[in-house]
Amino acid sequence: MAPAIAHFLVGASLLLLLIIPIALRYRLAPWVPLWLVALGGLWGLGPDIHHIAPVYELKLRAFHDSPWVDLFAFHYTLDRPVVRAQYLSSVFGSILGFLGAVTTFMIATVLRTRTNLTDTASPHLVALSEALLLLLLFVAATSS
Repeated sequence: MAPAIAHFLVGASLLLLLIIPIALRYRLAPWVPLWLVALGGLWGLGPDIHHIAPVYELKLRAFHDSPWVDLFAFHYTLDRPVVRAQYLSSVFGSILGFLGAVTTFMIATVLRTRTNLTDTASPHLVALSEALLLLLLFVAATSS
């Protein structure tokens, strides 16, 4: 099982990356990224609810141990023995991924505030690079 901080940061990173096209299109309030980090982190931790649930613990644990929980920010993949053996790497990798997602999100919001979307293709290149990053993450998670 990967550490909880890794699940939290991967979920927060993925939600930030998924919202970049919206951030490029609309001017978001300053509090929105903070809530996105919190909600994304909770999304990544969602399958671990069986640790604190007072009811349905066996059913929730069975769900946690199924590949379907990869829908929760690659939770199943992060809990595989290969990742579990790399404790420090998973923590520092998730921190680096989170910093990359925050940087990409900040670039997108700066591009939105400094440019008109009809004048430049730069926001579209950021959205394309984000889509490619998500595709690479998906391929890496699903390949054995």
